[in-house]
Amino acid sequence: MARSVAIVGAGQIGYSAWYCLGDMGHNATVHARSKPSWLAGFEDHFRSYRLDTDKAPEAEVVFDTIAFEAEDVERYDPERVGRLILVSSASVYCDAKGRTLDEAAENGFPEFDGPIVETQTTVAAGPETYPTRKIRMEERALELFGDRVTILRPRAIYGAHSRHPREWWFVKRMLDGRPNIALACEGSSRFQTTNANLIGDFVVAAAEEDLGGTYNLADEIAPTVQEVGETIARLLDAKVRFHGFEGFPDHRGGRTPWSVPQPFVIDGGKAAREVGLATIGYDIEAEDAVRWLQSYNPADWRAVFPQLAAYPWNLFDYAAEDKVLAPL
Repeated sequence: MARSVAIVGAGQIGYSAWYCLGDMGHNATVHARSKPSWLAGFEDHFRSYRLDTDKAPEAEVVFDTIAFEAEDVERYDPERVGRLILVSSASVYCDAKGRTLDEAAENGFPEFDGPIVETQTTVAAGPETYPTRKIRMEERALELFGDRVTILRPRAIYGAHSRHPREWWFVKRMLDGRPNIALACEGSSRFQTTNANLIGDFVVAAAEEDLGGTYNLADEIAPTVQEVGETIARLLDAKVRFHGFEGFPDHRGGRTPWSVPQPFVIDGGKAAREVGLATIGYDIEAEDAVRWLQSYNPADWRAVFPQLAAYPWNLFDYAAEDKVLAPL
């Protein structure tokens, strides 16, 4: 049965959800500050929405891609929203010593026994950090909506129309004609990837099957950094050589957005089993993201990719990278 769905947010997740829901005949409307280019011709399915001033959307299903704080979910009226689907983050998980991904620079990188499942310990709810605020958001949503809330915990999302396209680290180098690329940690880091279309497909399933609970969403296999680079090079037909070196540098060439000293891999098996989703490898699913970046190729990437620009190191310090490459 077709559902009315309000999608809050117009980035890569909203884009994928819009097309996945539309393909299955659902009536989806995008609520965002400004109409995205990919909605051209579908003006009736766009609503201008400012979080700080406008009334929260009402629909049979609300899919909020940008909720960050408890206050963001408190805006929704449980009497006028049938199911609330929220994008949280796998950053909420902590290891046996309480270490998390987002505080790794201060406390050390978390170490897990294997792929992280939904029952893994999380941080406590609070106002201090990104993961503690996400948990506070999750808990408040559960208080308000009970089993009518669906919480998604992806990691390293990729897809077209991203505002945080990690793939740009490789794509820009290849478009700039860099023949050699240095990779820290021997290029063997594994940092879980999640295709945006997988999220869109799961939203469809959750809406149709009225599915509640908490779910990791992840590609079946977390590729290594070098495998990510090789996939992008193949898609761009770029002739490059990758040079792995030992160590995890903070301020020199070779550190990618996926470079981590220990594997950070999540298990998306629960979602796959419960809704029968087929997960496809990064080497296939990355094409949409890479082709979009290739055609977009922004002159001022910092302006259009602000989350990348906020990284605490220079993503494109070619001079530093050349120094690393020299002895390799």
